Amino acid sequence: MNDLLSQASLHPDLKRKLREMDMTVKKSRELKVVSVLFVEIKNFSSLFLRHDAETVFEIADIFYRVLHSAISSHDGIVSWVREGSLVAVWGLPQWKNNDACQAVRAGVHIRMEMFHLIPELVRVGTVPLEVGMGVVTGGVVLGFLGPAQRKEFALIGGCMSHGKKLMTIAADNGIFIDQRTAFYVKDLSYLLRIQPEIIENELSGMKAFEVEGIFQYNPNNESKRRHPRFIVAKIGALTDLSSKKRKVGLIKSISEGGLGIEVHDDKDFKLNIGEKALIDCKRLKLLGMHQVKGLVMRKENHKSAGIFHLKTWDMGFKLLELTDKAKRNLHKVATKGG
Repeated sequence: MNDLLSQASLHPDLKRKLREMDMTVKKSRELKVVSVLFVEIKNFSSLFLRHDAETVFEIADIFYRVLHSAISSHDGIVSWVREGSLVAVWGLPQWKNNDACQAVRAGVHIRMEMFHLIPELVRVGTVPLEVGMGVVTGGVVLGFLGPAQRKEFALIGGCMSHGKKLMTIAADNGIFIDQRTAFYVKDLSYLLRIQPEIIENELSGMKAFEVEGIFQYNPNNESKRRHPRFIVAKIGALTDLSSKKRKVGLIKSISEGGLGIEVHDDKDFKLNIGEKALIDCKRLKLLGMHQVKGLVMRKENHKSAGIFHLKTWDMGFKLLELTDKAKRNLHKVATKGG
């Protein structure tokens, strides 16, 4: 191992990977292909209008802990953290064919965790946070910048600028990706072309896509599933058709068979198997419906959701009264995953 590994400018995750693979970081500049995930808390500076610096620090700590857990679980390296934003890299020290997919899966995982951390944010007295994410894949020059006594490990390339701009444009926990990333993930995901006018000022002439969701197989369970599991992690809501009570939830997964929806608890909202609910699904662009009726087919209590080990209810809904367009899109997803 060369002595650059002992410098603080290398992230601990990268040091660990280098040791595991018995590799070194070159002192000279090096050209690499990487996939990079950019994440920012929207309107982070507005938190200071409602909280003192100590509370904002605690909010940021919760946020970064959640993001680091999601990124690490998909083999990514957090390379850069600043107030309200974070950058993670795949492809170091060595590029793998599934790195772009892993970066997108991490983004969808983060979207899921943004729902799980709501009770923690309520505990510290703030409102739920919203993030924007950008994922790009491309060539970068990596190496060490600065004087000998204070070297900083850096990645520089046009794709880095594009990723930051995609992150800035994305909102409502959206994941915007570039064309090269889309090439690697298209067979495992459902992508929506971003209209040119949305990115015209920032990324003129560039094709970009929004990630609706991605297949995330569990080898222990997938052989038992009738329908392939497609993770979307979009915020929605349930209205009990008998009591008219409403509950915010996470539309976690979707298949030709129905929706998997998670809620934080079922206090004052006792929706049981065999009962019907109206599902607010306007954020689920794949369906193209603002609301859809669903029949509860499954209800399970989970006791370890997210890094805070929250108790949540996971419910499976059979969808009723779908439009022809929604049926076609669901069949398209199921066929792609089959």
